[in-house]
Amino acid sequence: MSTLDLVEEREDLQPASASAAKPASQPEPAQRSKPRGQCEIRYIDETDVAPLVRAEETGDATFLAAELGAARSADERIRMIRGILNIIGFSGLGYAALKLDAHKQPEYAYLLRDYLASDLLPQSLGGGYLLRDPHMRRAFESSRPHVWDMRSLVNASRKDGIDPPLRSFFDGMRENGLASGLAFSLPIARTPLRALILFAGPPEHCEWITDSVIAQALGLGLSLHQRCAAYVQAICRQDAAGSLSQLQQRILGAVVVGMSDKAIAARLNTTVHNVDYHLRQLREKFGARNRSQLAYLAGKLQAV
Repeated sequence: MSTLDLVEEREDLQPASASAAKPASQPEPAQRSKPRGQCEIRYIDETDVAPLVRAEETGDATFLAAELGAARSADERIRMIRGILNIIGFSGLGYAALKLDAHKQPEYAYLLRDYLASDLLPQSLGGGYLLRDPHMRRAFESSRPHVWDMRSLVNASRKDGIDPPLRSFFDGMRENGLASGLAFSLPIARTPLRALILFAGPPEHCEWITDSVIAQALGLGLSLHQRCAAYVQAICRQDAAGSLSQLQQRILGAVVVGMSDKAIAARLNTTVHNVDYHLRQLREKFGARNRSQLAYLAGKLQAV
């Protein structure tokens, strides 16, 4: 929703002065497409990926996270989030889990389709706008909130020239009521990705984004991240399962049914040491802390 290519950093986080498509259900819940740029967009639908997630992964560290978890359906959860957004003063929210390439540009991104009200965030990624500005890059790398507005976006873009596609993109932001806001990022544990959380509202200046607004946005963003990061982790596990060798698949299947290392080695005509080596590789691929968690996660994938 919020599609930012450039962000104006505010050191004190005070109001600025005058200078300031549905995915396939089996086996891949994340549909993959490649719009206009080199960044591959992978969409996530909450209802498709939820069966792959452990209940404790979605988090209840905050009151709001617990409330989101108690929602009876994904639609109810989305209505809750949009209602909170409106109370704070924002009209747009974007959540993108990004993997950068060797040139520090987005290689692929997971987008939560349920929270997209427009196609501006995919456009921003596909057009190469999102991390082009150093301020947005710092927001992505530092976890520190950065406040932005349309004036800062346009001014920062002038050094490279505002071509017709970029001008059209800015017009689309204005038309969709996404002219100012804030952004911050958080790591996604046990994955090579980092989440960028974006908020946007209609005013073309950022003076309205007070300390209170920032605090409320951070609370919502952190609570949403607990849930969305779990979805991304689940899809990364699914991707890892699809890349296993035949031997690793057989070892994983044996772990799911509770076989010991010694029994697995005997069945597969290999050594216990080799089984242990592959189990360590599997735990790393699945982000599992121990054998029991590995068996649980693999079992959930097999049941879907």
